[in-house]
Amino acid sequence: MSNLSEQRFYAAKSEPITAVTPLTQAPVEGGTLMIARVERPSGSDVYQLLLNAAGNDVLATPAVATPLLQALAEGQPAGFGTFHQVTGKIPEGTPRPMPGEQSNTSLIVGDTVVKFFRRLEPGMNPDVELLVGLSREGCEHIVPVRGWVGYEDYVLAIAQDYLTDAEDAWEVAPRADHFTEEARAIGQATRRVHEALATAFPTSSSTTIADTLNQRLDLHIRRSPAVAAFEDQARSLYAQLPKDPVPTQRIHGDLHLGQILRTNGRFVLIDFEGEPAIPLEQRRQPDSTLRDVAGLVRSLDYAGHADATPALLEGYGLASSTPVLDAFVLDKALYEVAYESNNRPDWVHIPLGAVKRILGE
Repeated sequence: MSNLSEQRFYAAKSEPITAVTPLTQAPVEGGTLMIARVERPSGSDVYQLLLNAAGNDVLATPAVATPLLQALAEGQPAGFGTFHQVTGKIPEGTPRPMPGEQSNTSLIVGDTVVKFFRRLEPGMNPDVELLVGLSREGCEHIVPVRGWVGYEDYVLAIAQDYLTDAEDAWEVAPRADHFTEEARAIGQATRRVHEALATAFPTSSSTTIADTLNQRLDLHIRRSPAVAAFEDQARSLYAQLPKDPVPTQRIHGDLHLGQILRTNGRFVLIDFEGEPAIPLEQRRQPDSTLRDVAGLVRSLDYAGHADATPALLEGYGLASSTPVLDAFVLDKALYEVAYESNNRPDWVHIPLGAVKRILGE
């Protein structure tokens, strides 16, 4: 599989691929669609692949993707996947790849975008689960779901309206001398999505936020030794968190400016899959909404607009930061250290600097 390790969706670029074992496969025009276990020295992951005769992944190639999407548009099985309609169908037409780097593969066909999930886990993908719930709630700050593709216990793809005039907030931010009003509007949109999620799904409370943060710290350290240098200070900060119950509910789970689109004067949230490195069932658990807010705080820092953080918090309904929010911001920065170490080593200095500032170094 000559180009697999070079693909944006391949999650373990710091390790070589040792074996690829198909779990299920089906011939399609132009190649073989498969769910395969990809092994590496420290473990393995399951991926959805479409390989040509040379062993290259060609799912994003229009000539190969067209018959696959045509079958879905006609309500027929595509390879081994079946389309489950929610609000509409996939139109017929020739697809084109969605521009930009993505951890999945998105194809635009007519007025619809179809996102094929690449790294798979059995169970309901939260991107589908949450967006279907929000679509049924009539939430104005998401992109409505037309349907999704499933096979046995796997969710293979999701189809949504394509917003032709949309641009993500990560693209908008560098062009802005000041990002204050945009940050305030993003905070408002995030609050409304959280309110809709609290209506669509059960809510709860937790007294184990510190325990969860410590468990996540263990995970970050396993993923990158660079995080270990901050272990003692991080655990000390988490130990000082209030012991009172914290409200929890379903959240986005991986919110940053690249997951927010501006369209027709409003902001919408996309990609509710959660952190790719976290097990699926864990991503489906209720959490504090402040985790999403922390993701936006960190994203503003990446974009060079940390000065817009007060406006973001105001739009969300917070007068200022809180100890719990500060802890989530630290957790997010440590996650970024681990992520950048494995995927973009040249960027790791950005979250490292943030961690040191948060911890007062």
